[in-house]
Amino acid sequence: MSRIPDWYFTVLGLFFPLLTIFVLHLNWNRLAKHYRTYESPPANFWRMQHGSVGWIYYKGTLNVGVSRQGIYLSIFPLFRFGLPSLLIPWSAIRKIEPANSWFVERFRLYLSIPKVKLVINKEILEPVKEYLAAQGFEWI
Repeated sequence: MSRIPDWYFTVLGLFFPLLTIFVLHLNWNRLAKHYRTYESPPANFWRMQHGSVGWIYYKGTLNVGVSRQGIYLSIFPLFRFGLPSLLIPWSAIRKIEPANSWFVERFRLYLSIPKVKLVINKEILEPVKEYLAAQGFEWI
């Protein structure tokens, strides 16, 4: 039986964390090219939420805020890995649809540039419900 070299485990131990960091940065950095912000979070701000940005599901590490300007997104500082805060204007959203799962009401927001989907809880969008209706988004 052949013996696995010791360096093999070292390579695997480095490869998977680096791959994880790369995947986490992929969609977020695409958004950061257009929507990076240095502003502080808005008044309607929820910490440690569950939601998706592109393919990545952020379980309890996504911070989300809403204001008349748009959706503010950031990652819990311990897991940020250099991911900047984002402020996505409402004008960048081309479509909103329900994305319910089990007993949680969520919405899927389709961005026009870049073509990335966000999934966030319905309760987060409640404070800007009237504003979204005025922008032409049908509230469900």
